[in-house]
Amino acid sequence: MSEYDARLTDRVRTRGVLGPDDAARLLLPVAESLASIHTVSGSHGAVSPSAVQVDPAGHALLLDRTSVPPDPSFVAPDPSVGLRPHPAAADVWSFAAVLLFVTTGHVPRPGVPPTVADVAPRDIGWLAPLVELALVVDPRERPTMADVVAYLRARVPAPPAPPRSKGMLLTVAGAALIVGLGLVGAVLLFTGTDDPDDRPAARNSSSGPTSEESSATEEPGEPEDGPTETEGSVTADELEEFARDYVTTASRDPDRGYARLTPEYQSASPRYREVWGAISDPQILSVTPDPDALSVSYTYRYSLPGGSRRTEAITLRLVEEDGLLLIAGASAR
Repeated sequence: MSEYDARLTDRVRTRGVLGPDDAARLLLPVAESLASIHTVSGSHGAVSPSAVQVDPAGHALLLDRTSVPPDPSFVAPDPSVGLRPHPAAADVWSFAAVLLFVTTGHVPRPGVPPTVADVAPRDIGWLAPLVELALVVDPRERPTMADVVAYLRARVPAPPAPPRSKGMLLTVAGAALIVGLGLVGAVLLFTGTDDPDDRPAARNSSSGPTSEESSATEEPGEPEDGPTETEGSVTADELEEFARDYVTTASRDPDRGYARLTPEYQSASPRYREVWGAISDPQILSVTPDPDALSVSYTYRYSLPGGSRRTEAITLRLVEEDGLLLIAGASAR
């Protein structure tokens, strides 16, 4: 008997559902296998809980499609009339349905697409934006499997991790999340300018800073020279307004967005204008301010040239200088 002696379906039914962190950790290898399949041979075509075996130690393996029939409940709905089939996008839909099943126990009904609205959002936590986007009916609007892998890796690093793997993981995750831009390097790409004329007028004005991903040579949380953080002096509402305004401003005018970063962080983001110049139609999905830490986390979705869509979860570390909020660092979650 194989060491992988339990199907994911049986494991969930006998041991119960998993939290988002455990579900992501368990299914990350499955997502990586699918991403490799899409790169080499096109698609799997039979992704479902029954296609995933789990050993007693909790390691998951995706079975070859020749050894498992498609489960009608986890088959992506037919694309809208006039759209050609997208086999790889169908795998993305099926994988998202598996994530929903593992975290909620919800089994899709054949022909009825599951949605995040089927369950309480708290049940799937930070996986909600990914699942929501991957389950859309139009296959052109779904993320790629590489995007899914990057989203999971940003929150759940894949073991084993050699001493320098943390920086390497951040680099890979950041590159995958912006793969459509042809940029390699950073997990946090955004900074500002020295020019006082380019700075935002005040921290409670309608324009505020935000950032994306930091340089590959910079570890998240690493102290930086520059303004001192002031805890407790900024409200949660101000932090949320800051994040929303920054994303809108940076996508419309990268120069103005660049000005909302500290000079030290600017120097770590040489491709800021190139990255933000390619981003359009940003949509904030959620914002979580933390006044005590003077930080704000947000998840947003945006378009890239060619019509592809991406979803990212970002945490900004802010400082206050002369009454202005500036971005001193950021990390992908």
